[in-house]
Amino acid sequence: MPGDGECFVVLSEAVEFGWRPREEGRPGSAVMLEGESYEVVEHQPWRRGGRWILQPWTGEDVMRVIFSLDEASVARVFEMARASAKAERLGPWMYVLAPILGFAAASWQRRWRDTWGFPATMATWTSAILEMLVGSVCVVELMISGFSGESVFPWLPRPLTYFGLFFFLEGVIRLIQVFGDSEPVGTFFGLVASVFERRRKPESEPTLGPEVRLHDRESGSLELLSPIQRRDWEEPGLLPYRGETFAVDGLQRQGESWVYIFTRVELADGWNGRRLHLMPPKSKVERKTFSDSPGLAKSVLLSIACTLAQGRFQERWGWLVGVRGTWFTLFGAATEMIGGLSNLGAGAGTQALGLMLNLFFIFEGVARLGWVVLRGQPLGSVIGLPLSPLLEKVLPE
Repeated sequence: MPGDGECFVVLSEAVEFGWRPREEGRPGSAVMLEGESYEVVEHQPWRRGGRWILQPWTGEDVMRVIFSLDEASVARVFEMARASAKAERLGPWMYVLAPILGFAAASWQRRWRDTWGFPATMATWTSAILEMLVGSVCVVELMISGFSGESVFPWLPRPLTYFGLFFFLEGVIRLIQVFGDSEPVGTFFGLVASVFERRRKPESEPTLGPEVRLHDRESGSLELLSPIQRRDWEEPGLLPYRGETFAVDGLQRQGESWVYIFTRVELADGWNGRRLHLMPPKSKVERKTFSDSPGLAKSVLLSIACTLAQGRFQERWGWLVGVRGTWFTLFGAATEMIGGLSNLGAGAGTQALGLMLNLFFIFEGVARLGWVVLRGQPLGSVIGLPLSPLLEKVLPE
C-alpha cells in the first residue's frame, strides 16, 4: 500500500520475506517493484509475517541483496512457508513410522527428506535391521521345518519363508551401504511399488524473451527490456520487428534487467548481413569428453560392473560412452534370467538354497526388464549395491 511520499508499505500476515532493514553504515535489501528499485528502511514483526517500509533507492550504495516483489516471488515464498509448516506437523510421525517408511524406494525417501525433513538415514538402518531379523527367522523356520518336518514358528506364513535369505542379504547390504555413504537405500519391493507412481511432467523452462518497453513509429525508436544479457545482440546485425528493421543503438541497466535501445534503419537492397532474433538462442548442453582415454581394460570392467550397479551409475557411464543407460539394465537382466532358467532346466540348484537363488535371479531379471519397459529408466541389481561406494569415486556425478 502507498506510504508517506514515494514510500510503499508491504504487509504480510502469514509469512516472513527475509528482507533486511537498513542499519547503521549498511543499506537495507533492494526490492524490485514494477521495474523500480526500492530499499527496505524499516521492518516490524506482525503476526506470523511482518511490515516493511520501502523507499526509492538513492543510487549512492551498491545493491548487494536484491529481491523481487511480484506474483511469482510471493507465491514461491508462500509455498516454502507452507512446506515448512507441513514438515513441522509431520515431523513426530516421521520418526515414529521411520522403520516402516524405510522400506520405500530410495527416491521417495530422498524426496521426503528434502521436502519435510524425513530422517532418511535412520529409517534405512532401522528398517534394514528389521529386515535382517525377519530374514533370519524365515531362514531358521525353513531349515528346521525342512529337516525335521516340524514348524518352529507356526504363526509365520509359509510363503514368506522362501524369501528369508533374500531379506537377510538385502538387509545386510543396505546396512553396509547406509553406513558407508549415509544416503537412504530402499528395498527391492519398494522399487517395484514405485513403478506405479504417477510421474510428474517436467516443468517447462521459463521464457526469457524480451518485453517491448517502447515502440515509437514516428521517431523510429524501439526499446526492449530483457531479463538476461543478450550476448547474441552484441555483434552487428539487424532486428526485424513489425515490418521495420532496427539496429542496436545503446544499452542500459535497470535493476536485474537490461534495456536495449534500437533505432530504425533502412534496409538496403541485397543486404545479406546477420539477422537478430527476438527470442534468445536455446542453451546447449556441452557434452563431456575424456581428457584421457580410460583404457580398454577399465572400459570393459566398468561396463560389466554397470550391468549390476545402480541406475545412476549406468546413466553416467552410458553418457560417457555414448549409449543409453538402459542397455546395461537389459543386458544384466537378460543374463540373470538366462542363467537362472538354465540352472533350473539342467536340474542344478534344486536344493533349498540353490532353488531360492535361481528364483531370485529370475524374479529380479523380470522385474528389471519390466522397469525399463514401464519407466524407461535403468535399474540396478540388489547384488550390485556393494559396488556403489567404489563407483561413486570412479564415476562421480
